[in-house]
Amino acid sequence: MADFCSAVDTFPKSGTKASGTGFTTFAKQWLETLVVEKSTMSDYIGAINKVWSPTFGERPLKSIKPSEIKRIIVERSKRVSGKTVNNNLIPLRGIFELAIDDLLIDRSPMERIKSLKYQKREPDPFDREETERILAYIRDHYDEQVWNWYEFAFGTGMRPSEQIIVQWRDVDWKGQTIRVERARVRAVVKSTKTRTVRDVDLTPRMMAVLQRQKIHSFMLGLDSPIFLNPASGTPWPDVQDQRKLYFHPALRALGIRSRDAYQTRHTYATTALMGGVNPAYISRQLGHKSAAMLFKHYSKWIDQGDFGREAAKLSQIYG
Repeated sequence: MADFCSAVDTFPKSGTKASGTGFTTFAKQWLETLVVEKSTMSDYIGAINKVWSPTFGERPLKSIKPSEIKRIIVERSKRVSGKTVNNNLIPLRGIFELAIDDLLIDRSPMERIKSLKYQKREPDPFDREETERILAYIRDHYDEQVWNWYEFAFGTGMRPSEQIIVQWRDVDWKGQTIRVERARVRAVVKSTKTRTVRDVDLTPRMMAVLQRQKIHSFMLGLDSPIFLNPASGTPWPDVQDQRKLYFHPALRALGIRSRDAYQTRHTYATTALMGGVNPAYISRQLGHKSAAMLFKHYSKWIDQGDFGREAAKLSQIYG
């Protein structure tokens, strides 16, 4: 919280000096009531430091009006995504809710302010041919560990934040599964996105990836991350370097439309669906809270994977 605390006393952008319990001081008090992941706390502090404190400074909470907040929303929506705007509103709501609880204000100016509606990006997976071309290029042009990383990503559908921290102790060689129970986000190890533990079934091809990777990191012990940075021989610090150094250059060299590396997960899901794999099974492999998430994101690929089978079933039933 060092950055936030250093910004409490005065904000040049707002020109407002600290005086009593104003917005910024109370925002700090609100932060001190939270029990959240470190990455979430960082997001809240960032929103307060960059958006709300420069605007409101130490103004009395009662003086902040909904119309002001709405104008800020409009202005920010011209510069950043709707998702970012909505995320910035989360701490603001919390601050005013606590102010009500502490009897500092009667009503929250956020009471009737709704989150922005925006079009979420749909999955943009690679097709089977593109996937194999990407893997072949990475195999032929980069260190074997890079190839292992991306083949495992395409073949398991693990989130990059999960794959970066998966350890040798998580591998069940006999059962041919790998346990996913942690993630690394902004250099901090935490629980998975859905706060659940899952065992991902591994195909023979994925078992072969692990066998290849053994010579690179298995000797470091069962607690060692499986996948290492080939340049340093140490665990990857984050999931950005792989993309910048290897994935995006490979796409450019192949003339394949640029996409973020998270599409490896979407590619796993859509390839399995179009191959007729049971959606409930795929959902468990991916670690979704329910199969509803799979239907929400991948419904059109479920239809493509049907190939007339369901229509044929209806014909048999109804004639």
